[in-house]
Amino acid sequence: MIANNKKKKQGDKRRMTRVGKTAETILGAIFPTDIYCICCGSIIDSTRTYSMCDSCIRRISWIGENTCKKCGKPMSSDGPYELCYDCRSLKRNFDQGYTCCLYDIYARAVVMDLKYRDKSYLGRIIGDILADRMEAEMCIWDLVIPVPISKDRMERRGYNQAALIAERFAERVELSFDGSLLVRTGKTKAMKDLGAMQRRLNIKGAFEVAKGKAEIVESKKCLVVDDIFTTGATLDECARLLKSAGAARVDVLTFAAGRNYVPGSAE
Repeated sequence: MIANNKKKKQGDKRRMTRVGKTAETILGAIFPTDIYCICCGSIIDSTRTYSMCDSCIRRISWIGENTCKKCGKPMSSDGPYELCYDCRSLKRNFDQGYTCCLYDIYARAVVMDLKYRDKSYLGRIIGDILADRMEAEMCIWDLVIPVPISKDRMERRGYNQAALIAERFAERVELSFDGSLLVRTGKTKAMKDLGAMQRRLNIKGAFEVAKGKAEIVESKKCLVVDDIFTTGATLDECARLLKSAGAARVDVLTFAAGRNYVPGSAE
């Protein structure tokens, strides 16, 4: 009976996935999302990479060679350190971080539209960007996990932007995805107005591994996906939980990352 119920649930999930993809295709035909640049809104044709106009795709500060060797945050080329200020100042729980671009006005426009303007289709585009970014890296992970959001935000927004990005990325690179492994346990203050240490205190205890799922991550190499990396407090807390549950390795991947802020420095 248990086996039959399990098979039924798996069948229902596959049918819902097919229904969702069919609905997405129909909506895409009626309301095309690839005729406007996702950064500036100018009219483009459907052949444009990542649905960006030539100007915006050139202006986005894509990640190059000068990055923090720990978190992947962009750094200046003439700096004396291999690690950014935060990674020199704090002990990281994750093993390695990767990002795609600097969180500048162009990347911010995309993230704000995804999170606050009901443009959920941007999750797939960002997922494609992440997949292309990691093409040169060895995809050694067993499991892709998004950073969870609170129930209140989920109800207001209708989706978890990190989950949309992570699911598309996992689909592209053919890795297992689990969008319900980490759960948010309570409300936290808005992170944008908090300093590095305040962020770490604010996010501590805000997540947990879902009941009955700890065994899934045991001895696994996990990749946690989010939209933005600022100080890394959120991703660090997720990594701490996963390692506490027995994960062998936890790396993190984001679409954009903030600058390497050094107090009293121009960098």
